[in-house]
Amino acid sequence: MCVRKTSIIIFLLIFIVACEDKKPKETHIHIENTTEVLEPKSNFSEENQKFKLKQKKPKQSIKPTIQDTISTFDLLDKNQKPHKVSVSKQKVIFHQQKQGIVLFNIFTTWCPSCVGMIPYLNDLQKKYNKDLFVASVLSHDPIQKDALHKFIAKHKINYFISQGTSNDAFVWVLAKNIHLPQNFSIPLSILYVNGEYFTHYEGAVPIEMIEYDIQEAKKQLKRK
Repeated sequence: MCVRKTSIIIFLLIFIVACEDKKPKETHIHIENTTEVLEPKSNFSEENQKFKLKQKKPKQSIKPTIQDTISTFDLLDKNQKPHKVSVSKQKVIFHQQKQGIVLFNIFTTWCPSCVGMIPYLNDLQKKYNKDLFVASVLSHDPIQKDALHKFIAKHKINYFISQGTSNDAFVWVLAKNIHLPQNFSIPLSILYVNGEYFTHYEGAVPIEMIEYDIQEAKKQLKRK
């Protein structure tokens, strides 16, 4: 009898222990730690989204249009009468002449090459008087008014000659607009058609070269 009771008790103990072994072990999840790990990832993603939304293609920079500066000069003729000339980077307008072609000749009375061009300029003015206006501009020349009149009479000059205090500034603007240095060679001749630059000549050049360009300039006048 005792043996049977002992057997039953042992059996029950084995059964109870076996049941306890089958129970699943509790898994402890550290919620706080998990949250700390996940939050940075979420924030990083949000920041990326914000950055992507803000990213835009850079706009093309538009340069402001700068109006061309216009300078106005009064060129005095041999009788000290002013003649207005407007100069910009685009055009040179001699307001008181009707010819479409203007030949500016920068010279001095003490320059042999400049004086040597005078007969040819006389011929050009006479031959192309209808279309051509020759304007000689004295620069860095201290000649007095009476002496200039004698010079004009001696060489029988039949074209416009300017002497005045604004001449040097006017000449420098012309030279700068055609990219010449301040110490450019003289004589300097610049040809304009309807106020627009056509060509220029540094130093003394064959008159045939200038005449050829005048004829080409006349063709351009006819096309306009």
